[in-house]
Amino acid sequence: MFIPPDQTVNAVTFLRNDILCGSIGLVRDQECRILSSNPRYTYGCLSESIYTLTIPAENMTESEQGSVWRCEYFADDTFKSSDATLTIASM
Repeated sequence: MFIPPDQTVNAVTFLRNDILCGSIGLVRDQECRILSSNPRYTYGCLSESIYTLTIPAENMTESEQGSVWRCEYFADDTFKSSDATLTIASM
């Protein structure tokens, strides 16, 4: 995710099937701060423009199969990623 022109907020929102799963960003002191979260997922800040959402293996259930994910710029949701569909490989 990139910071859109004329914007200063370094944060994104993650959505699963168009439902909020969490928001994360860097605050003024460059501290990674989770603004809202779902306890099923783990969040992280890798840089001013790279944020992560991880589904721990113990939370990877059949309900995640085929879910559609997207992230959006926190301050203006017209800036967003392409949708990504989660496919769980069979073992």
